[in-house]
Amino acid sequence: MLLISVVDAPLAELLHQYGAPLRLFFIGVMQVHDAVAGKLLTPWLWLLLLLLFVVARLRRWPHCTIWLVALLTIISSQGLRNLLAVYSNRPRPWQVFEHIAPDGSFWQAAGRFDAFPSGHAAGAAGLLLPWALRFPRARPWLLGWLGLICLGRVVLEYHWLSDVVAGAALGLLLTCGWELATGWLRPRPVGT
Repeated sequence: MLLISVVDAPLAELLHQYGAPLRLFFIGVMQVHDAVAGKLLTPWLWLLLLLLFVVARLRRWPHCTIWLVALLTIISSQGLRNLLAVYSNRPRPWQVFEHIAPDGSFWQAAGRFDAFPSGHAAGAAGLLLPWALRFPRARPWLLGWLGLICLGRVVLEYHWLSDVVAGAALGLLLTCGWELATGWLRPRPVGT
């Protein structure tokens, strides 16, 4: 709530006025992310993740549920994000700067807006956090990429800071929830 009431509008205004040098870099980051995510986030990936889970479970791999957690997190984060976006009806910063919406508040009386929470942040969190939780050595790289995606959405005026924080938090909560819910599917070590 503090981000929404104190940080969102001043940060967006600051980036609108002085963020031009950063935009080219973040355009490139977002193009790479969208190209990779566009190829990965398909129903074929969902089937592949499910198949990998089944094969890993049959082979008694200790981290077999990571594939299932990733699948469930990716699907549920995007579904829940879409429901929240319709409900919140919050405009994006560029829509406010171009006077399409009067301000960045929720539940706009006119127009159809979908800024809150960020779909890119929720999707990237859903894609990266299952691996970040299980593999500490990869964590800095995965969290760094997630941070770049979130920062890029703010710099490019597609989202307020609270939108990306909410999207990443949604991905984190769902990852943890699915991790706990699927823990019983992990094979027990031999001899216990």
